[in-house]
Amino acid sequence: MEILEKTLLTPEQMRTMEQMYFAEAGVKSIDVMERAAAALAAMLEERFGSFKTIFFACGPGGNGGDGLAAARLLKPRGGEVAFVLAEEPKSADAIENLRRAREAGVREIAVDSPERPDIWVDALFGTGLSRAPAGNAAALIERMNCDQFNHGAKIVSVDIPSGLSGLSGQAFPHCVQADMTLALQCAKTGHYLNDGLDKCGEILTADIRIRATEAFLKQLNATGCTGLFAKPQDFLPQYPRNTHKGTRGHVLVVAGSMGMAGAAALCAGAALRSGAGLVTVACPASIVPILQVLEPCAMCVPLPEKDGALSAKAADVLWELRDGKSIVAGPGLSQRCAPEVLEALLAEKERIRESIVLDADALNILSEHRKLLSMLDGHCILTPHPGEARRLLGRELTDPISDVRALAALGGESGCRAVLKGASRVICELNPPKGPVFISTTGCAGMAKGGSGDVFAGLLAGLRTCERFNISAACEIHGLAGILAEEKYGETAMTARNIVEMLPEAFRRLAQRRGEKP
Repeated sequence: MEILEKTLLTPEQMRTMEQMYFAEAGVKSIDVMERAAAALAAMLEERFGSFKTIFFACGPGGNGGDGLAAARLLKPRGGEVAFVLAEEPKSADAIENLRRAREAGVREIAVDSPERPDIWVDALFGTGLSRAPAGNAAALIERMNCDQFNHGAKIVSVDIPSGLSGLSGQAFPHCVQADMTLALQCAKTGHYLNDGLDKCGEILTADIRIRATEAFLKQLNATGCTGLFAKPQDFLPQYPRNTHKGTRGHVLVVAGSMGMAGAAALCAGAALRSGAGLVTVACPASIVPILQVLEPCAMCVPLPEKDGALSAKAADVLWELRDGKSIVAGPGLSQRCAPEVLEALLAEKERIRESIVLDADALNILSEHRKLLSMLDGHCILTPHPGEARRLLGRELTDPISDVRALAALGGESGCRAVLKGASRVICELNPPKGPVFISTTGCAGMAKGGSGDVFAGLLAGLRTCERFNISAACEIHGLAGILAEEKYGETAMTARNIVEMLPEAFRRLAQRRGEKP
């Protein structure tokens, strides 16, 4: 493999790639810092023109050295350039670039200077930040954010907004709100996870010619790389003209309970609109009339229940009902559902296993009855949100990349497939848990409503009936339908039902991108 535009590195991987490059190429780190500074200066000129007032907020490490070097390069090109130090440089390269900046006559201003620039360049901390900014650094972060909000100053962050984790995308209380982030060589995982989606602004990447060595690429292959997923249109279902409902796959939705029939309906509705020829909802008998009204195109099988949820007696019916179907279990199932229901769906038969999407209360039941975890394998797709993931793993979450690998490892030697849901979806699908991890960032704030996950589970099961199934593509389709719903109804008022409504338009638009007749 090679490091491509959509490849994301963790901060640790980036440091390893740099060190291997320095050792093999014999290049000095300060020379690479000069390349980064030149790329930053060129981008600032290209985006904002000359004769602007630009202040560089510089930290004590390599990130601050990048800022000091860029300030020196910009000084003779017009405009007003100055730098402010959060603290004295500590790295050798940053110390040298402070000397060069002062020698070149770049003006230094105090942390509490009342002057305001047109542009702040945030060069306080890089992607390896592991503790909350404090002292002068915290004060500078608040000053930059205040100038942006109150006076229209632009903020450009070098590599990553200061105060944001380059690994997980979690923001500390003091964190820069960038208008633009210039990632050096490669984008990092933190740019596209959690708060990174809001804090980074527009993300650009500067090629500073740090080349991945063969040894690094071998290591990256062994540990599994991370990348942004693109082109879901390449995985759309395709059908011959001579097809019928029996050849387009059958989805079994095991879902719903008294008070949560809507979750089953949302799941079934998404499966119906995602390519499946037939959808059957297996649910407590008492909610069948509700589901027949909400989704008349789905069939229903009434099952034995206790306290409004599926009872152990439902397991025998499901054992036979599951044959040859793509299964989704969990939406609205309730934790009153008997664990025997999941056991019947996960148990081996003497033939090819069915695929099964496990979501919502199916995951909670697995967490409570941990002996069922031993039944997970490569046919299973886990789709937890962070709370469900914590319960499944039996620990606090660390970062989404390692967490999704840990979820995939619950499938034993073969691994299962996992999607850790959030503002971005983090997917471990190929050769789990050691294969590549993909991040899907498509979506919108309006999708943060109850039922969105039920829609996603049904979408996955519906697409699973197709030969060209790809979990990452399903994440992108779900996100696009959410964006279309937000465009129509607004992020405040839209609901999960609107996401189901917009799935046909999402598929149509993606088919157009592929150049096919929709």
